[in-house]
Amino acid sequence: MYLQLEDIDTVTVDFTAHCNAMCGNCSRNLGGAEVNPRMPLEHMSPTTFKKLFSEKVLDNINQIVFNGSYGDPLISPYMFECLDYLKEHKKPVIHIHTNGGMRQPKFFSELALKLKDFPFPSHVVFSIDGLEDTNHLYRRNVRWNKVMDNAQAFLDAGGLGRWRMLVFEHNAHQLEQAEQLSAKMGFAKFEINGGHTFTAMNSMVNNAIEKFKANKKEQARTIKYDTSKLDNIKRLKDLKKTHGSLDKGFAKSCITCKWQKKRKIQVSHMGEVFPCCYMLSDRYPRDVDSPFAKENSKVEWLNVNDMPLEVILDSPFFTDELPDSWGSEDRFKICEVTCGEV
Repeated sequence: MYLQLEDIDTVTVDFTAHCNAMCGNCSRNLGGAEVNPRMPLEHMSPTTFKKLFSEKVLDNINQIVFNGSYGDPLISPYMFECLDYLKEHKKPVIHIHTNGGMRQPKFFSELALKLKDFPFPSHVVFSIDGLEDTNHLYRRNVRWNKVMDNAQAFLDAGGLGRWRMLVFEHNAHQLEQAEQLSAKMGFAKFEINGGHTFTAMNSMVNNAIEKFKANKKEQARTIKYDTSKLDNIKRLKDLKKTHGSLDKGFAKSCITCKWQKKRKIQVSHMGEVFPCCYMLSDRYPRDVDSPFAKENSKVEWLNVNDMPLEVILDSPFFTDELPDSWGSEDRFKICEVTCGEV
């Protein structure tokens, strides 16, 4: 059994496939230059949202995370409508992740006021990767001044905010300055996003880079991570050292599911239910020939538009197939990469 409804603490929602940014390693685009054509370019509808968060579900869960494997939740025109729906029922803690570069300060001020209706520590995570001269290098098409104006409006209206920074070689020297700016603006917390990406995995640890098109003329751009800040680097190095290669290490590692341990599930903007964001990231693959994509395509992902969440969690995939696979040779490669232990 993966998780039953009464076990779930957090539901993470991929609220939309739309975004103002074109980040190099994001699942929603190809090479940082064009939108992934395999991805349905839609918002989660209020109807789907309400089917997902029935009164029975809301009576059991504690937190809702609006995150984005394929889009930025604050692009959606339905955010306030869905928050109002939750306000009328049991109020969970709300977490919203955004690059902060869309809409106007007035919207962010109103968002801060709406979140006051929800339990502490309901908040917004602003993903800001450096300062004015660096943030746009990875978060392409995001305008610095707009991010700063929107974040300040949110904080000034009493919103609880966290600044999360993805660390690359080109912005690592700005960590202290960024933390100081976050405190000056009124952010409650400044934190480093470890940058746990499949690019880093595939680069065999020692050369963690992202190569993507600088524009539609297909000029190449390369961004290098600060590997000291990458998640799971020590684990990967130990696997490689102990077993001679990552492939052999993954094959011998045991699976301890991070999301199951934290009692979390993931739901796509189309209403499909996944055990984690990692499996969702290959639902609409950029590379259909990748081993992750091939495994993902074999699963019939069930949808809350067709049946209640509790019925989906009681389906064979969640009760037997997935948890049984962790101890077999047929386990998902994505589980090896993200949750395998030495």
